[in-house]
Amino acid sequence: MPHTPPSVSPGPAPASPGGHARHAARPGAAGADAEGIPDLLGPAEEEEFLRRWHEVQGRFVDDPRQAVHAADVLVGDVMRTLAATFARHRHTLEGQWSQGLEADTESLRLALCQYRALFQRLLST
Repeated sequence: MPHTPPSVSPGPAPASPGGHARHAARPGAAGADAEGIPDLLGPAEEEEFLRRWHEVQGRFVDDPRQAVHAADVLVGDVMRTLAATFARHRHTLEGQWSQGLEADTESLRLALCQYRALFQRLLST
């Protein structure tokens, strides 16, 4: 039996650029989860990406090729933003250690927990 690929439709936009609904109430500090990992996108960035996605979808009927090109650019922009967020987070962690202070085991355990949470969030996106 031949495999028939699913039809491609611009469809509704996901709840967030990662395709996951944002949690209304998260434990931990505002803008971070319980393990201290900052939100990967700020509310303004997320809203702007969603606005752009809706524009892409609206463009599809009149100019499918341009809509697909715009979607490619938008996904690239989201990925660059996520990479910049990770780089800032890494810089913060490394900055704590580069002050000449020896990192104790508990600090390293917390850092590893943060990396694990970030890793799991990225894989689930």
